[in-house]
Amino acid sequence: MGYNKLTSLSANIKAIETAVAIRIQGRTATQEEKTILAQYSGFGGIKDVLDLGTDKPLDKGVSELLNRLLDALRTLAGGDEAACRSLVESIKSSVLTTFYTPQFLIDAVAAQIHGTFFANDLQMHSFLEPSAGIGGFLPVAMPGTHNYAFEKDTITGLVLSLLYEDATTITAGFETIDTQELEHRKFDVIASNIPFGNFRVFDADLWKKGGIYEQATKTIHNYFFVKAMELLSEGGLLAFVTSRGVADTAGNRFVREYLVNHADLVSAIRLPDALFMQTSGIEVGSDLLIFQKHTNKAALSAREQMFLQVAKEMYDMNGTMTENANRLFSMPKTVLATDSRIVMNQHGKYVRKHRWLGSDAAMTQYLSALLKYDFDRYFRKSLFGQQGEASVQMSLFGMQETTALSVNRGRRAYTEKIEDWMKSGMLVMFEGQVGTVVFRKSSHYADVAVDFVPVDEGRVNMERAADYFPVREAYFLLSTKERELQTEQTTIRERLNTLYDAFVAKWGFFHENDNKEFVMLDSLGVEVFTIEMQLGGNIVKADIMREPVAFTKIATDRILQPTEALASSLNFYGKVDMDYIMRSTGLSDEDVIAALQSEIFYNPVTDEWEHKGKFIAGNVIAKCTEFVSCIPDLSERQQQWTEISVKALENATPETIPYEELDINMGERWIDPQLYADFAADLFGVEAEVMYFDVNDAYVVRLKGYSPAAYNTYSVRNFNGEDLFVHALQDTVPEITKEVYRNSGKVRVPDEEAIQEAATKIQEIRSNFNQWLDACPLEVRDELVRTYNERFNCYVRPAYDGSAQTFPQLSFEQFPYNELYASQKDAIWMIKQNGGGICWHEVGTGKTMIMCVSAYELKRLGLVQKPLIIGLKANVHEIADTFRKAYPNAKVLYPGKEDFTPANRKEVFSKIKNNNWDCIILTHDQFAKIPQSEETMIEIFTEELYDVERSLEVLEQSTMRYRSRKMQKGLEVRQENLKVKLSELRTKLDGRKDDTVDFHSMGIDHIFVDESHMFKNLMFQTRHNRVAGIGNTKGSQRAMNLLFAIRDIQHRTGRDLGATFLSGTVVVNALTELYVMFKYLRPRELKRQQISCFDAWAAIFTKKTADYELN
Repeated sequence: MGYNKLTSLSANIKAIETAVAIRIQGRTATQEEKTILAQYSGFGGIKDVLDLGTDKPLDKGVSELLNRLLDALRTLAGGDEAACRSLVESIKSSVLTTFYTPQFLIDAVAAQIHGTFFANDLQMHSFLEPSAGIGGFLPVAMPGTHNYAFEKDTITGLVLSLLYEDATTITAGFETIDTQELEHRKFDVIASNIPFGNFRVFDADLWKKGGIYEQATKTIHNYFFVKAMELLSEGGLLAFVTSRGVADTAGNRFVREYLVNHADLVSAIRLPDALFMQTSGIEVGSDLLIFQKHTNKAALSAREQMFLQVAKEMYDMNGTMTENANRLFSMPKTVLATDSRIVMNQHGKYVRKHRWLGSDAAMTQYLSALLKYDFDRYFRKSLFGQQGEASVQMSLFGMQETTALSVNRGRRAYTEKIEDWMKSGMLVMFEGQVGTVVFRKSSHYADVAVDFVPVDEGRVNMERAADYFPVREAYFLLSTKERELQTEQTTIRERLNTLYDAFVAKWGFFHENDNKEFVMLDSLGVEVFTIEMQLGGNIVKADIMREPVAFTKIATDRILQPTEALASSLNFYGKVDMDYIMRSTGLSDEDVIAALQSEIFYNPVTDEWEHKGKFIAGNVIAKCTEFVSCIPDLSERQQQWTEISVKALENATPETIPYEELDINMGERWIDPQLYADFAADLFGVEAEVMYFDVNDAYVVRLKGYSPAAYNTYSVRNFNGEDLFVHALQDTVPEITKEVYRNSGKVRVPDEEAIQEAATKIQEIRSNFNQWLDACPLEVRDELVRTYNERFNCYVRPAYDGSAQTFPQLSFEQFPYNELYASQKDAIWMIKQNGGGICWHEVGTGKTMIMCVSAYELKRLGLVQKPLIIGLKANVHEIADTFRKAYPNAKVLYPGKEDFTPANRKEVFSKIKNNNWDCIILTHDQFAKIPQSEETMIEIFTEELYDVERSLEVLEQSTMRYRSRKMQKGLEVRQENLKVKLSELRTKLDGRKDDTVDFHSMGIDHIFVDESHMFKNLMFQTRHNRVAGIGNTKGSQRAMNLLFAIRDIQHRTGRDLGATFLSGTVVVNALTELYVMFKYLRPRELKRQQISCFDAWAAIFTKKTADYELN
């Protein structure tokens, strides 16, 4: 029966609906439901799902099915739109890569492997399918085998887990296997239909090994072979259905050499090109390759040497050659085909294709015969030296123990309640035993299973453990609740102190040797250990035992000055809270208004007072108009306040920039695309359409008719007027090449003459735009003036006057001066008012004192909880010394080099978390060792990926899709590369630091970055790759780490800044360094101005020129 797309789509959707229903009901599948689930065959080749969630018109039958699919995905996502989008994208991404294996092939492989094991009296202890789909190759496993299956796609993983309840199924990529808690680490048989394509895979283990291991991660099919071979038991079997690229590509010789040097080639069978037509409706070349692991081989066989080689065939007498093919498949009994011929493929290349023209039964019989022939000759029982691998028993220290424990007292399921603060490796008391809990993926979709691993009873004191566990529980309950609820938990704190005091009275302090040794057995012990601190010869309780450390309590027991109360109100409430200010100052509202005149203004729309920093900002003209319209409905007092507010706005309104001074560049993103379309219509003489995609900063142009100007006047080589118009909008020049003969062959080189011609015509288009714009009607130019001024000329740069500040506790006794410079006071006031900023001060103007005083003032006023200063290793001691001299009584944490060794680092992190420091001072390198919050990184990854995915959706719905295929391909590549790049950064970060305490849980809420130019290399994208001074687009891990931290603060506070950058050279030598400052500190403001990337920023604020450089 031939492949029917609609039938397959319908079966898939019915299976998904069934799986979602079972999942929501929290039960296992019935046998009838399993029959439905087994019909799921993935979406490979069903390109209609690419229109899922779009408005594109579809056939009624397809449209109804896709609507059902979307409803099922929404149900599974539980109403979470982001989760639903992720499921939709997961399905769309599988269209080009997911092709399910015909059942006859799986049955033949399973039958041969089973027969081989039975005939040789071998036992299969463990089986792995690394790209499982819905478990097509799981029947290869035998009774009594422990089965493992990895499936990256969420939906497919759900179906898989419901079909095979007894298998350990993991809904994650194969590359995560090293991070999973599996009972087996080696496998007797690994079989799968593996994915193929030029997708990079990040595997920390292979990346560290380097060489061919790292090279294998650059393509997903090579990665699967190398990784699987590393996981295979000695003598074990590896059977993969794979694309022909593994065997035929000359560049993949390295992976073929790796395979035959680490294993014996048991069977290599070239499969028919139409093999996947019945399951996925696609024709693709594939091979079945089977290896038996043989680590210490003496030499390669003749077959294996042929497997290394590729060769071309002559197609005709003119010397036309085919593409490379593996030489082994020219031998008898290596091809499953009745017919073979050379044809031209869809890429215009000549290749040899194989067909089976007989019955399916005959093909199955012949495949079985080929497998038996190979296994009888090349499988070696003697290599199966050690039978399988016993289940792994994890010891207290993570070492593997194979000593069998009694069934009821050994490793077993942990059935007690799991709290949010619990983690793998922590000590617990369970069923009268002390042991550790081990978290692992369960066999049911994405649930987490927890095992209990007993500890040798001779290693722990049961009574001490029973007294310790309640202290630990109370501590984590206290720290978690205060961090999440931001309210003081007095009762829990009293309980923690009571339990801790009782433990100390009975067993002594945690710092005493016996206790310290015991506490450190617990994976959470490092953090619990820091609830007490050693000061000199004394042991004292940490701050968390007395007061909250996750937030600042609002002080109500002292009288504040009005300006101090205002600053405190902005922090605690995010606005001007008049009731709080009156309580804090003891003044009436009239007295407060008078005292804070010109600092706060009344907003009649919200009936609230606002600080000038917020009030005199944004579109002040629109505010004026709105406020004036409110006056008739206000009381007399409110009218007086509003009139003062309106006057302040009028005085702050910038002078309108006239059209003549705008200096507009073609391609500025704030200009309506319709204006560009009007210009294109005038230039080319036909109606035109211009679209702008903000998510990837790209223009698309389409002419609605034939234009001689587009195909003659503004045409160069293969680039017509539409193409050059896009380049004019983006201020770029196309890369044009030509073929030339060199060394008896053709090569492509830049066509400098054509490039120069294109550049001239592009510049002509840009010049014509300005001339056309000057000739436009007055109302068009007036609209441009209005739009520009409202969007970019609506802010007035504030004048920060810090002369009225007082600096309590600031001491000048150890300094040769007794007052701060005026510039220092102004900078400190700016930081206090804005919550951060940039201090571009030259060397010798007092940056160090600005940092120290600002940090202390922010803490003193309650504007921040834990300020952090980071500086160069050469300067940080001077910063710490200045802080201690300026504030002798301040509580400062300045850890030394030895404190950041791997052994001591975790204790320092816990000290930061559990104490209310006036300031923490670290070097740049020490700061880089702080683990970043998993949640914050995921938010950043998701936000960037969502932008790309949204752009892809827009392109799918666009009427100009035929003009956008290259853009779409570029976005898809960017999507994959972004996933891999961020995965690499994240893994590198995780690999060099412990995860007990991360940046988010430390409570740091402001970062002073001294010598901030050291963090200039933040990743960005640009198409201006030939412009001098652009800078490094790849970015550095140091910069990405800082971005994660600042984003974490910004997400917590809900506003920009959260950091202060200080440098004498904020911009060193690249234009992008200026943009990077905005990307760090002002992400929300960039979004308001519709600036999504560097190119959008540069189009508005820069002008590209071509100048000669003199030598």
